[in-house]
Parts: sequence; C-alpha cells; structure tokens
Amino acid sequence: MKKTLAVIALSTLLAAPALADSQPGDTDGGGLAMKMKGIDLNFGGFIEAASIYRSRNENSDISSKFQSIPVPGSVAAYQDETRFTARQSRLSVMASGNATPTIHLAGFYEMDFLGAASTANSNESNSYNPRVRHLYTTADWDNLGLHLLAGQTWSLVTLNNKGITPRNEVTPIVIDAQYVPGFSWTRQPQFRITKDFNKQLWLATSVENPQSTVGGVSVSGNNALAQSGGGSLTGVSLSQNDVPDVVFKAAYEPGFAHFEVYDLLRTFKSTLGATANASRETTVNSVGGGVILPLVPKMLTLQVSGMYGRGNGRYGSGQLADATQDITGQLVPLSEAQLLTGIIYDPTSEWTFYGYYGIEEAQRRDLASGSTAYGYGSGLSVAGASGMIQRIDQFTVGTWWKFLQGSYGKMQAGLQYSYTEDKYFSGATSSKNTKQIAGPLATDQMAFVSLRYYWQ
Repeated sequence: MKKTLAVIALSTLLAAPALADSQPGDTDGGGLAMKMKGIDLNFGGFIEAASIYRSRNENSDISSKFQSIPVPGSVAAYQDETRFTARQSRLSVMASGNATPTIHLAGFYEMDFLGAASTANSNESNSYNPRVRHLYTTADWDNLGLHLLAGQTWSLVTLNNKGITPRNEVTPIVIDAQYVPGFSWTRQPQFRITKDFNKQLWLATSVENPQSTVGGVSVSGNNALAQSGGGSLTGVSLSQNDVPDVVFKAAYEPGFAHFEVYDLLRTFKSTLGATANASRETTVNSVGGGVILPLVPKMLTLQVSGMYGRGNGRYGSGQLADATQDITGQLVPLSEAQLLTGIIYDPTSEWTFYGYYGIEEAQRRDLASGSTAYGYGSGLSVAGASGMIQRIDQFTVGTWWKFLQGSYGKMQAGLQYSYTEDKYFSGATSSKNTKQIAGPLATDQMAFVSLRYYWQ
C-alpha cells in the first residue's frame, strides 16, 4: 500500500499540461489504479516535450492563434519563431462506483498547465499556473437508459464516436493545442441529460455556460460587452449574458458508422442605456452535425463535421467573432460556417497518419451609416482592419509513432505540418478614401515535434 501511494504521489509531482483528447495512446481515465472501499480510482495522463516552429511570429505557445496571423506589412510578418514547451502534459483522475448493479456514479478531473495568470511569463522560472480542463460528475441508470452529466467538459456540439457519452469525443489528433480551424468545440460548465434507446439511438440536451465575443467597428454605450470580472474572476474578460447556451443533439449508429445532428440556441442581450427598457435580446440558432465512417475497419477512417448558423464564432478553433454592432451599439449576430474533414490511417499498431482540412467563414455584415463604417467587414472599413477576418482555412498532415508499448506504458513521437490562411474582407484604402481594394491574405506555415510518455 505504501508503495502504491508513493507511485501515485510521484506521478502527481511529475505531471504537466495537456493536448487533444483523442490522441493515439490516450486511455479512458488512465492506468494507475487503486481501490478504496467501494470506489475505483484511476490515474492517467502523459508528459510531453514539444517544439514549435512558425514562419510568422504569433508570439504564442503550443496553442496557435489562427485568427491573428501577422498580416503582410507588419513587423511580425517578417519574423519567424521557435519555442519549446512542456506545458501540454496532462494529469487525470477518475473515480467511479456502483450504487447498485445498474446505477453507476463517476467523477472525472483533468488538468494541464496551459493557463496563464496575469503575472506568468517565460523570463526565468516559466511561471505558469495549472488549469482545469475537465471537472465533472456523471450518473448512469442502465435500466432507464438515462445518463446525467454535470460540470465542465466538452460542449455537446463536439463530435462523438460512441453514442453521446463522455470521454468518447473525437478531437483532431494534432500536436497543436488549438487543434484545427473548422473544429467545433468548447470546454465549459454545463448540465446535460441523455437518453439512449438500445445503445443505437441517443437523444441529449444540455444547458451550457454562455459567453459572447464581438468584432468589427466598436461602438461605445453597450454594457453587455466583455469587461473585467470581479471577486474571484478579477482580471478575467466576461460578457453580460442572461440566458445559457442550449444544445439539442441526436446520434445514430446503424452498425457501420456514427451519425449525429444538433441544434445550438444562443441569446445575445444588448443594454444600450441605464434602464431596463433599453435592453434588447436576440435569439439565434445554428445547426450542425458529423459522421465517422470506417472506410477500412480498424485501419482507415473518414470523419466530417460542421456547423452553420448565426452567432457561433466562439465554438470554432479559429475564434471568429459571434456578433458585431450597429450604429446604436446593439449586438447583431453574424452568419458563420465551420467545416472540418479528416482522414486517419492506422497501417499497424505502431503508426498513425492523419490529414485534415478545416475552414471557418463569417459573412459580411455591412451596417454603414452614411460615410461611417459600422458592422463587420463594412466596405467603408480599411481593408485588413484588425479582427475583420472573412475566412480562416488550414491544411495539416502529421504522424504518430508509438515505438515503445507495454505494461510499462507507452512512448510515442509525433510530427505535424500545417499551412494556414487568414483572408480579410475587402475595404477602403483608408478612412478618407473609399476606393475598394482586396483585403490582405495572411499565411503561416507551422511545424511541430512531440515526444510523449503515457503511463497506463
């Protein structure tokens, strides 16, 4: 018993930050196990050393800033960057127990070090704080086919590969911690209820933590926009939201593939004055779905997912804005689309190859008044104005080599290359010259190397 506790303590001390949740070698809660009375504890995770090279200076760590690649003419566009990091390592703990043979309870916690407090830096001690990735509890009633989830985890919009069940989400298996543009996801607090029908058809709904992002021409006077929080959220950027995001989802597995569709409802509230009668709410929805199709069983898999609707920018890896503002300052949700296609090839148990193409696009919302630009992508705005991106797309390829596997764990190495483009809206040459010119195209080539040890 003392040796077991010593191993667990050592693992906790060694653990560092994290990455994508469906990486080759991942385990469902890990492999270091122990039992305490009626509760099973499972400790998992990995330690990673990674390096990043970018042809443009994003001044970023392992998470790329797809929406802010330096545009031509900026100093950073003529700088490249190289960084090493261990912050994407991960530690997880899963506790589970059976109230009865058909009622199962569980709790899952996963952390990494990709958070950054206001005083964190890389100057000497690399003083970064840990962060919560997942922290939730579940209850499952087998006889009823009901499943309850409460806490922070992947949004219900995230693609699954097994019904609608936690820890079976399908994330791009890239090294980049921001994944791939076109991938629809968040990790946020929520309450979710799921009903399965013979493990073939699943229906679920969730209410999730709301947050809004705004882009385009800034208009003062709207107190719903992001501002610094107080109390334990001092310094954190928060928007004013009075209604949670709501997701309805259905998944179907006929035996040869996985299919799912969902609807995302979001509400944006604008308060344009000091009184309640100056407030206006707009509720919009987005529809999405995905498919996982094994082309060659256990060897070649195709996956496609996407979303289209209004106000869904924050649910994409590219992080386009959810809404813009009109002349009065009211929030106007943007029409946006996200699409991700991927192919995964596993020729042997040691090798995995992958390729993805993803795109996120926002439609122009020109709300100009006279000769003054308002909205997102207005023709009166200066071409390439900050934050007014029309489209982000990326092509990425990579491989994982699991060169040591056994009861001692797993050691694997990874390589990734990606090419990303940010296309800005066309606009005027300056605020005083309304001659239309094409918006700039910002590009970045990135290369990643990873070495990981999983304990399992």
